[in-house]
Amino acid sequence: MTNFSLPDTKVKEIQKYCNLIYDRSRKLNVKDNILDTNRTGKEINLQGMGAEIWYKEKHNIPYSLETILEEGPRTYKKDIDCIREAHKLEIKQTSYPTGCLFLAATDHYKRPRELISDMYVLIVGDFPTYTKDLHITYDELYSKFFNKTSNKIEATIHPKIGKFGYHVEQDEMYETMEEAIHGRSTSKRSSTLS
Repeated sequence: MTNFSLPDTKVKEIQKYCNLIYDRSRKLNVKDNILDTNRTGKEINLQGMGAEIWYKEKHNIPYSLETILEEGPRTYKKDIDCIREAHKLEIKQTSYPTGCLFLAATDHYKRPRELISDMYVLIVGDFPTYTKDLHITYDELYSKFFNKTSNKIEATIHPKIGKFGYHVEQDEMYETMEEAIHGRSTSKRSSTLS
């Protein structure tokens, strides 16, 4: 895995954009959904949105920092984090080197969360320096949480976080999107030690 850094010329612009989106959401009465109480809502927003932009920069995916303030708040259902090679990606970020991909069982409004993306991506690091991106497909995530007894997907409590959700450790994920899609039987999965 090669290191990739955001261009220095864009860091302030990205930070300004992320803060504008966060402030706009607060004006629209969107509540913070803070899992990591060591960070503020604004910091969590910057880290997450910064990770989305980092991923797009790294993989040459077009994006815009233009804001349309008339639009309502961002939601995981209507705003796709990224489309890459016709796959819808939901991008999550962790500051912790051994942190996991965690999707809360409910959304910001305490409604059950739906798994609607084709691929889930975990970005490790802090804005503006992220260190890696790991991937897992919807099918693999679904299989992990499918309960044969109830015949449906069910969230579980993460042993360290202590919250209900869909969670995958880094060593269960793949270093590239291509490995996640095609390499289940032949690809070596990523290591949390890398």
